Amino acid sequence: MDIQLIQMEVSKVIDSGYAHKTDKQLWLYQKLHEKYLLARKRKQPEALAKYNSPLKRKCKLNLKQVKEIRKKFVPHVYGKKRLATEYGVSPSVILRILKGESWKIYDDSV
Repeated sequence: MDIQLIQMEVSKVIDSGYAHKTDKQLWLYQKLHEKYLLARKRKQPEALAKYNSPLKRKCKLNLKQVKEIRKKFVPHVYGKKRLATEYGVSPSVILRILKGESWKIYDDSV
């Protein structure tokens, strides 16, 4: 549901003189609003995507290095810790790159 629609409905109920009669309806819209906020949590607005791209930020790694990391990774042979020390980042950064959580826009499979 759209947040503006929910807010509009809540304001209608509040602005009317019958708010005490429609407490149940107000409660329902409040729960829908909370559900909507939970669904939107941790999702980056599309308008900010271009500003938060790795090309605009000051990252320790560049696109070439990320591609090298993805090619070099072999579990139990050339692992995350070894890659992390080689590139000067933490193993969690390497894990996020391999999972596709970081640098996902520049994934080779796309």
